[in-house]
Amino acid sequence: MRTLQADDIAREKRRKNTGKITLAEVAKRVGVSTMTVSRALRMPEKVNPELLTRIEAAVSELGYVPNLQARSLASADSSLVMGVVPSFSSPGFLAVSETLQSAIATQGYSMMFIESGQGGQSEEKAFAHMLAYNPAAIVQFNIDNISSCSQMLLNSGVPVVEIGAINRDVGWVSIGVDYAAAIKKLVTSLVQTGYKNIGLLCTASNNVMFRQLLSGWNSAMLSVNHSPHRVVTSHLPAGITMGLNLLGDIRITWPELDALICTSDEIACGCIMACQSAGLKVPDVLALASLSGGTLAAVCSPALTAVEFPWSETGTLAGKTLLDILAGKSTENLIELPSRLQIRAST
Repeated sequence: MRTLQADDIAREKRRKNTGKITLAEVAKRVGVSTMTVSRALRMPEKVNPELLTRIEAAVSELGYVPNLQARSLASADSSLVMGVVPSFSSPGFLAVSETLQSAIATQGYSMMFIESGQGGQSEEKAFAHMLAYNPAAIVQFNIDNISSCSQMLLNSGVPVVEIGAINRDVGWVSIGVDYAAAIKKLVTSLVQTGYKNIGLLCTASNNVMFRQLLSGWNSAMLSVNHSPHRVVTSHLPAGITMGLNLLGDIRITWPELDALICTSDEIACGCIMACQSAGLKVPDVLALASLSGGTLAAVCSPALTAVEFPWSETGTLAGKTLLDILAGKSTENLIELPSRLQIRAST
């Protein structure tokens, strides 16, 4: 592998026309070589203090940003953890990312998140881009890896922690919740309350989550002698607009519907808004419930009955587990966290 100095110099030629401040411009301002500036940025303790002060002043004045990718490629010990998620709007992602970053920052690690795209070449490109940064580890949030990406990760030797639906079929650590158990809690609660014609509205999700959802839904409904046929899946983003736009068609298809389970708080809130626009009272005409159970479930009106997933705790646990892996300590490969049913006014 080339040294950082050689990497920096080679990149100077490619960046001449980008408009960015280059290492050569900093060196020219100070009156030293680019290698001297590179050494000062990498190993300040080995540079004369007076010269270091002048270099730092030039960096500040010119607004030079060091090439972190080149720096990580030149080092066997990266402090960068890459995170990949299908969409930054994925339910639970914000809570997980906040606590995860807090946990790993205690040991000097930082994170960079990217969206993976929707499979195929876009996903392969995203994973190749991540590995080019020579990350210390990779964290996946509800990612449905295509086979080529799974093999790419396994071949890289980079530690991987997967967060979301608990996944028993991967070659790395999986931390998350069982969606089958979660939806069974909702079905049982609704049936015990007296609802008979229950439906399920699913958003786009990875295969592991979707299989768990349908498995839990079918077994729970059949166990109480209810038909599980009222299922709608959509590839629209899991937002309020989805519930707002789809509820009318769902009620036309199944006018007998008296309760609807949504796979995110946002979708359920959209359904509540659709009911309010149509003059339908929740839960008198239609009861609504959701999975995830974040802040939105508690503050919408009426408040949502939901199965709450411990996303913040999951992020903290994932961070601690990741630090153990990076420290060479043994960890469990499967860490399942419990979900909790919270009954509110919407049912």
